[in-house]
Amino acid sequence: MLPRIVQIVKRFGPVGGMEAYVWRLAHGLSERGCLVSVVCEQVIGEVSADIDIIYVEKSKEKPRWKSMLLFRARVDSLLKDRFKGQQIIVHSHERSLSHHVTTFHGPPINANGNLNWIQRLSPRIRGWMQMERHELLSQNVQCVVPVSSKVQDALTDEYPDLGSKQLHLGWPGVEPVSDFRAADNGGQQSFRFVFVGKEWKRKGLRRAIDIFEAFCVSNPNVSMDIFGVDPSEVPKKLSKKTGLRFKGWTSEIPWANYDVLIHPAENEPFGMVIAEARSYGVAVLMSDRVGAADLAFNQIRIVPFDAPLTHWESALQELLVSTNRSREVKWTWNDLADLHCQTIYPQLEAEIL
Repeated sequence: MLPRIVQIVKRFGPVGGMEAYVWRLAHGLSERGCLVSVVCEQVIGEVSADIDIIYVEKSKEKPRWKSMLLFRARVDSLLKDRFKGQQIIVHSHERSLSHHVTTFHGPPINANGNLNWIQRLSPRIRGWMQMERHELLSQNVQCVVPVSSKVQDALTDEYPDLGSKQLHLGWPGVEPVSDFRAADNGGQQSFRFVFVGKEWKRKGLRRAIDIFEAFCVSNPNVSMDIFGVDPSEVPKKLSKKTGLRFKGWTSEIPWANYDVLIHPAENEPFGMVIAEARSYGVAVLMSDRVGAADLAFNQIRIVPFDAPLTHWESALQELLVSTNRSREVKWTWNDLADLHCQTIYPQLEAEIL
C-alpha cells in the first residue's frame, strides 16, 4: 500500500488545463485505493468524499508572482504541521517547496532562451525563475513529470542538471466515448471547422482564420465555430469575418458537429483539445509546436508553424478527402493514474521512505 499522496494545486476543479489534470489524477488515485489529500486555496466542483481537502488561506497579494511566493510558504508550513512524523509523498503542480515529485504543465520561463538581459533584471522574472529552479532542482525533488516530450526537451535544455532526476512523461488523458454518432449535415457538400481556446493568441486564432478564409475561396459552403473566445475579446476585423461564429465559453464542445479542429498554436505544451477531438473522430490540423504530437494520432496533419498559408490549405484539403470518423484514444485518465500508482510513486517510495 502506498503512503498518503498529497497533491498541491492552487485551484482544484474539473475544468481547465492543469486543474482538470489534477482533478482527474486525484480521483483516479482515490478510486485505486490510495489515500489522497489535496492542498489548495479553492475547490470548484463536487469532490469525492474519499479525498481529503486541506485549505490554505487564499492570497490577496499582488502581483501574481508574489502571490505564489506566499502560497508556497503557507503550503510548506501546513505540510510540516499537518503531516509531521507521517510518511507521505508530496506531489506538486505549482512552484512549491517541500515536494518529492512535480508535474510540469508548461514550458520553462526561459524556453529557447527567449529572455533578454533587460527582462532578466525584472524582479518579477527573477522571482519566477528562482521558484522554477527550486521546483525542479531542489534536493528533495526526486522526479519531474513533463506533460509532453516538447516540455521535457525544453526543461532539459534549460536545466541540464535534471539528468540526476527521474523523468516520466505524464500526458493528459481523455475519457473514452461510449456512445457517439457524428451529426448529419443533410447531405450538403459543406465542411464544418472548429477552433477551441481561451488564450486565442497563443493558440493561433489569427492563423486559423487565415486558413479558413483561404479555404473559402474555392469552397464557399463552409463555416468555423470558435469556442472559448468572446467576440468582444478579439479585434473587430477578426470577429466580423464572414462564416465565423463565436460561441464563447462552454464546458463541453459538440464535437459531433465538426469535421476538422484547426489548431495552429504558437506554443502548446500538450493540447488536451487534440486528444479530445480525436476521441470523437474529428480530424485535426495543427502546428508543429503542439505537444500532443507525441501520441501519433491518425487523421491528423502537422504543419510547421511558419509554413506558407498554401501549405496549411493543402494539408486541410488532404484531411477532408477522407470521410473516416473513427474514434481514436491513445491515452486515458486511467492510464495516467496507473502510471503514477504502478511506476512513479513506487519508485519514489523506495527513494524517500
